[in-house]
Amino acid sequence: MRITYRSFLMSAAFAAMAVVPGSAQKSSGPKATYQMDVETTSGMGLGAMMGGGLGGLLGGGGGGANYGLYLELKSMVPTTVKPAKADHFFLPAAKMGKSVPLIGGVGSKSTPEDYEKPTGRILMFWGCHEKAPKGQPFIIDLAKMAPSSMPPIAMRPEQMERYTRSQRVQRENMVWWPNREGGGKQPKSGSTLRGDHRITSNFTPEVKFSLLNDYMGATKVSTSDKAGAIPFTWTSLPTATGYAAWAIAGMEKREKGGDIVVWHSSNNRDNGSVMGWLSPAEVQKQIGLKNVMPPSQTSCAIPAEVKKAGGEMVIGTLNAFGPEENFAFPPRPADPKAAWNIEWTAKARFHSLAMFMTGMDMGGENGGSGPAPAPRPKKPCKGPFGVPIPGTSC
Repeated sequence: MRITYRSFLMSAAFAAMAVVPGSAQKSSGPKATYQMDVETTSGMGLGAMMGGGLGGLLGGGGGGANYGLYLELKSMVPTTVKPAKADHFFLPAAKMGKSVPLIGGVGSKSTPEDYEKPTGRILMFWGCHEKAPKGQPFIIDLAKMAPSSMPPIAMRPEQMERYTRSQRVQRENMVWWPNREGGGKQPKSGSTLRGDHRITSNFTPEVKFSLLNDYMGATKVSTSDKAGAIPFTWTSLPTATGYAAWAIAGMEKREKGGDIVVWHSSNNRDNGSVMGWLSPAEVQKQIGLKNVMPPSQTSCAIPAEVKKAGGEMVIGTLNAFGPEENFAFPPRPADPKAAWNIEWTAKARFHSLAMFMTGMDMGGENGGSGPAPAPRPKKPCKGPFGVPIPGTSC
């Protein structure tokens, strides 16, 4: 799940690069687009549950950092090559082997067969407040919603993965990594992505670029209880362009059809989706709209009403937006009157996710938080989506 979940990757953004606002320069293409998402997860490793791919789920316990790469190549022109396939070649310092395979697949346009329409309600809170302002929570009744408009939080992770994949693979001439057929072993510590990258395929032009940026650092989140609220602080990252936070509670109630409680740090109710990947320019815009916290901010608070409505166990994610690099070939002509016929564009995006948890004895592993709380009665083995909860005896 990229809530944001790693889901709807926006290939269309590349095509927009072919338009030169305020310029008379004519352009065509690109014939192909490439997207490289570079992710760091830390804390409980559950950042993937809120904002990253399922590949990072339950990884990195004890506050360590995990790295994640998500690659997609798409042809923007019709091709009859089947099956489409590609390889991304790395430098040895990446510790990814010589290359990784990008492949596509065949999915269903319909909702997954095992999809079960959820029941219960979602209680939504927002903003950095120790006490929720008047007008909160906003209530979403899942039983009254059609599956097409169902918020991602209503699906279990495995359902969301299959659902988003079934939609994604309907796009012809598209391949990605990680994938089940081609493997998906993520890089280990010590990996660096700086330097040259090359992508070859049987359905697009060759893509070559060199990265200046690398995996972002891991941030440490510390939490404390204050009159029922959950204030939290974090260590700043030098390459962060802004921050957004997200939290969920009510895990024990969800499997019984009870309410689930969500919170996000935006000052606007409908802007919790900023938990995904945003360009530096978009981050600046959202900071101005108070949907994203500025890079100078290092503290926030989850309102007391979240814990009151959802229970003691609250799982949160802090998303640090990072830099972005864009490439195009051939380069834009210096002569504004010359036509720019673009063969391909490529984008590399970076962010860092930190997971934290309160109200549960984690044996000292509390996602970078302070001392673990006192032992509590045994918690259920499954969370709201059927995923085992870390720290339980399952």
